[in-house]
Formats: sequence, structure tokens, C-alpha cells
Amino acid sequence: MAKGFLERLKDEEILFHYAPLHSLLADWGKDLESNLSDWIVKNPDKYQDALVQSYKAGCTLGCTQTQAASPWRAATFGMRDRIHEFNYRSAKLAREVTPPDHYVLAMVSTTNPDFLEPLGNMTYREVYDGYKEQISALLEGGIDLFMIGGNHLDEALVAIQVARDLCSLPIISQNIFYTTKKGFRTMMGADPVAASSKLEDAGVDVIGGSCGLMSKAGDGSDYYRAATALVTEMRKGCSKPLVIQPNAGLAQLIDEKTVYPATPEQMAEEVENWVCAGARLVGGCCGTNLNHYQAITQKIGGRKASQVISDTRPRS
Repeated sequence: MAKGFLERLKDEEILFHYAPLHSLLADWGKDLESNLSDWIVKNPDKYQDALVQSYKAGCTLGCTQTQAASPWRAATFGMRDRIHEFNYRSAKLAREVTPPDHYVLAMVSTTNPDFLEPLGNMTYREVYDGYKEQISALLEGGIDLFMIGGNHLDEALVAIQVARDLCSLPIISQNIFYTTKKGFRTMMGADPVAASSKLEDAGVDVIGGSCGLMSKAGDGSDYYRAATALVTEMRKGCSKPLVIQPNAGLAQLIDEKTVYPATPEQMAEEVENWVCAGARLVGGCCGTNLNHYQAITQKIGGRKASQVISDTRPRS
């Protein structure tokens, strides 16, 4: 790797997040019912091809897609005994096709369907040991950095501690926010300032938001615009580089097909505002596809963050 991930962010490069293969793999034959990691292990060529295509579309990061490979998520599929296999194989497969100056991102999600005490039945030690099992296998598979996130900040903080105890790799952590009458909030009620501050205190290297229901429009079409306001709020709570990964609007069922309203062109038009608000790692989550990434990277690829800000500043 010619230059490290964090070094590139420090040098004001704008980097591009992973494509949401959890939904895009449907184009490679992934059904909705099966465990994602089990499908990847059974279809390694398709998974690797999807990663290669995402890199060609402009993604800097390629994700292991191991959000369903935690002990708790796998157990719901009767696959608790396959944690090492799922995480190691997904990481190793990604490593094999990741080109220079690109990075294998290890996905670590929260503890659904149960929760950490006192909201749930899981003790701190149970959660810590479960994440240690998953993260150890990901490290063995050859990852470059972590993406730790989900709806439950307290569990994410445990996973962050495990990662810090086991290695010194960079950590990205993203909260999921929803629009409420009081503004953006996590599922547990934390605002962007407080949630981002907690992640910085935990030693996270890149802090942000993804997915969720960020919208002020009744039809949910403006997630990509609401993302700019969310980045502005998160900047008030931390000094670390910021990441934003909104959905392409609210999913709609049209002619028995799931359709997201935000076009690649619409998201690309807003991406400069994300950067001006403070984002240095950008991308999209549910409903975005490789066309969205191509449009985003064509819009701002090759420019430093300072150049984007200068180019969009009103002229006197």
C-alpha cells in the first residue's frame, strides 16, 4: 500500500466508501432469505466479481459484508459454529481482489436480536467475547480497517474496545440516525453531537452516519440532502474526519419492485455540500448502486477537499 488510509485523509484526499453489496449482490443472484456470509462462502467468485466491479465504479473501500457474521446474528440462522469461517473467508476473498491503494474494510455490526444489559440480557463479558471471536477471524483474514456501527451505540463501543485491544488498525464508526421532531436522533435517542463525541472519546479514527431515515420530505426523497445537515451537526461533536453514507431515499414498492427515488445524478449534485460540511469519506447505503458511485466519483474524484470547498464558495 503506497499510502495509508488515515494519511490520505490527513492530506485532504476525498475517499469513497464501500458499495452496499448487501443489496447489490441481488444482481449476482443473492436471495433475500439466506444468511449473507453463508452465501458469500458458497459463491466466492460472484462475491469477488461484485467487489471488483465496485472498485471499478470508484470505491476506495471494499467491504467484507460480515454484518450477519457475528455470533448473535449467525445464531438466528443456526450457524453459530461458523463464525471463524464466515469472517476469515470473507476477509481473505476480499483481500485477494483488492488492488493497491484500496482497502479491505471489516464490517462489524451490533448485537441483534439481543442487547447489552440493562436493555437486554447480555453481559458486557458476553458481548466482549463475542466480538473478540469475530474480530480475531477478520484480522486473520487480512483486513486493513474496521467499520463498526449500527443502531446501538453501547454495543458498538464494546466492539471498538475489542478492536483496540487486538490491533492498531484504523476504525471507522457510524451511527444510524433518524429524523424526529427534535431533530436527528439515534434509535436510543442520542443526538449527532453527543453520539459523535462518544465515538471520539472511544478512540475512533473516522466518525459518521449511515442508512437510517434522514428526511424532511414526506416522500422520503431527500435523504441525500438531509445528509448535509447531519454532517454539519456531527462536526459540532468531534474533530475527527467525518464519513457520510445516506440511503438513496425511502424505498418504495412500484410494480412489485423495490425502488429508491434518488438518482445517481441527484446524489452527485449534493456530494460537494457533504464535503463542504466536513465529510472526507463519502458514499451511499441502501438503494445506491454502482451508477451512484460512478456519478459521485466523477463529480469530485481527483480533487482535494480544499479544492471542492474553494470551487463551491460563492464568488464576490
